[in-house]
This record gives sequence, C-alpha cells and structure tokens, in this order.
Amino acid sequence: MKMNERRKVLLRTVPFLLIGLLVFALYLVVFVNISEMINIIQQVNMIVYPFAALALILEAFLFTLNWQYLLLPLSVKVPLRKTFAYVWIGVFADLLIPAESVSGEIAKTYLMSKEPNADPGKVVASLVSQRILGTITTAATLSIGFMGLLILDYPVSGLMLQILVTITGISVLAFGFLVLLCLKEKWTERLVNAIMRFLERVSRGRFKLETIQTRIVDSLRTFYESLRTFGSKPAKLVLPVLFYVLAWFSSITIIILVFIAIGYVEPSMPILFLQVVIVYTLLVAIKSIPLGVPAEVGLPDIFLTTSFILFGIPPDIAAAATVLTRIITVLLRFSIGFIAVQWLGVTSLMGSGGLIEKKNEV
Repeated sequence: MKMNERRKVLLRTVPFLLIGLLVFALYLVVFVNISEMINIIQQVNMIVYPFAALALILEAFLFTLNWQYLLLPLSVKVPLRKTFAYVWIGVFADLLIPAESVSGEIAKTYLMSKEPNADPGKVVASLVSQRILGTITTAATLSIGFMGLLILDYPVSGLMLQILVTITGISVLAFGFLVLLCLKEKWTERLVNAIMRFLERVSRGRFKLETIQTRIVDSLRTFYESLRTFGSKPAKLVLPVLFYVLAWFSSITIIILVFIAIGYVEPSMPILFLQVVIVYTLLVAIKSIPLGVPAEVGLPDIFLTTSFILFGIPPDIAAAATVLTRIITVLLRFSIGFIAVQWLGVTSLMGSGGLIEKKNEV
C-alpha cells in the first residue's frame, strides 16, 4: 500500500478499534476481577496454546480447499497457494474495512475474477454456495446444540435461551432467503434493477449506473448458469461440504484448546464442548450481519464473555478465555492477512477505484 493510502486506512480503522477496546475494558472493569483474569492469562499453558493458533491456520486451509473445490466444477482453476492467499486477504478486509461479512467476499470476488476463466458470476456463485453452506451449518449446529442441552438436562438461563431461539430463527430465515434468491432468477434480477433505480434516483444522475447495471445482469446470468452446473453435478459437492464441515470444527477447536490451555475442563468436557459450540455459532451468526464496524473489537468480545458467563463459567475464566481467543482470531488473522496482501502486491484495499485497486502477478 502507498503511504497516503495506509494513513487513510488507519484513520478510518483505529478510532473504531480504540472505541471497541475501551468498551470491552469498561465491561471487564465492571463485571470481572481484572487481577484474577490477568493471573489466569499469565498461567496459560504455552505448550497447548500454540495449537490453537495451528487450528486457526488449519481452518483457513480447509476453507481454502472448500472454495477451491467449489470453483473446479465451474472450470475455474487457480493455484492453491493463490486461493489460500485470497482467503487471507478476504479475512484481512473483513477485519479492516466497514461492512464486515461482505467486504471480504467483495475482495475475494475481485481478486479471483482477475484469474483466467474466472468470470465474476462464477466466483460469486462459489461464494454464495459457501454462504449457503454456512447458514445451513449455523442453523443445524444451533438446533443440534439446543437438543443436546435438553438431552443432557443442562440448566440454561432464560436470557441465553431467548438468544439461542432468536438467532436460530434468524439463521433459518437467512437460509430460506438465500435459497429463494438462488431458485428465483427473475426475482433476483428485478431486485437488482429496483436497487439500481433507487441509486440512480438518489444520485440524481451523477453516476453512470447503466454500464454497472449491465455488468451486474450479465454476471447474474453467469451466476445462475453456475448454480445449474452445481445442480447437475451433485457428486462434485461432496468434497466441498466435507472440507467446510472440517473447517467449522477446526474453528471450534480453537476455543476448546484455549480453555484447556487455561486449565478449565469442568464441569465436563462434553458440556464444555457443547457450550463452546453454541456460543461460537451464535457469534458467527451475529457477525454475518454487516454492521459496518471494522476490526470487530468490543461487541464480539463482550458477547463471548457474557455468553460463557450465562452458561455458568466463572467470569474471570470466561474473560481470560475470550482475551486469549481473540488474540488468535483477530491479531493473528490480521497479521497473516497483511502478509498475504504484501505477498500478492495488493496496492490498495480502500482506494478510490474500488475495494481493491491493483495487484501484481505472482
């Protein structure tokens, strides 16, 4: 990135980061014994804790394989190392740029569509397929987790029960909406046209949206052709689904390893596993909503800590586990994403020409 572009990125991101950290710090001061939390963090098992970082890298690699095998039926063949780098750049964009949960997908679409035979419609189809897998996994995991709590007769607070039911319902609705758009090509085209007319009206003709609209409609046609390709080759989806599920379990393993590293395995590992699965899935479901807050610091940390407390985990341990988890899931992801940006020679993530302006070929 050029120096002035880096400065712009920092000026837009750092205030949100500092505000998020301040809010989380105030939360800890009010609800947690800070000295006890620090003592727990200082005693973390440094033999186990690094394995949580390895689980994060494994998650990204499995997610890369999932994307790679979704692209292959669409005749999009890209070296695995590049797909891996694009995944990390997507993560970097989600952490850095407002509109989290969509900015990363925009970045990956832009970069991948520059590859030979990688039409934007095909790339979007692969990413939408990933999103559908994600919504299915989220809804199924929350439903299974809720059933697990009932089977084990585990007491759940009324607030946590309300959160669980609400987020599960939203996840099911999100899945239904995605499937509906995938099945109704004409509806989607009308929706796009309506949005473009609205933007034209709001901009009062200052922007030439006709060309953009034509490109979007062309990409939509390619997108639906790609979906039909998936429908005609269901066997080709076995490996992508398998890699996605394994990536999902790897992400859950990160938090499990953090709890093991701080020595918390009570009341029992099955219960702890169920708690982590539910809390993590709830967090993923909430973060999938584009809130326009970069760096994802503050509210997610408070949600994680509060959810663990609602499940009966002591506040000091819940806060320590959250801090140690977020060091890996935010700082490590940001660092690796930044390295991927530099390796591919991406010159701007927030330039005037779009989300990503230019990259050098590797």
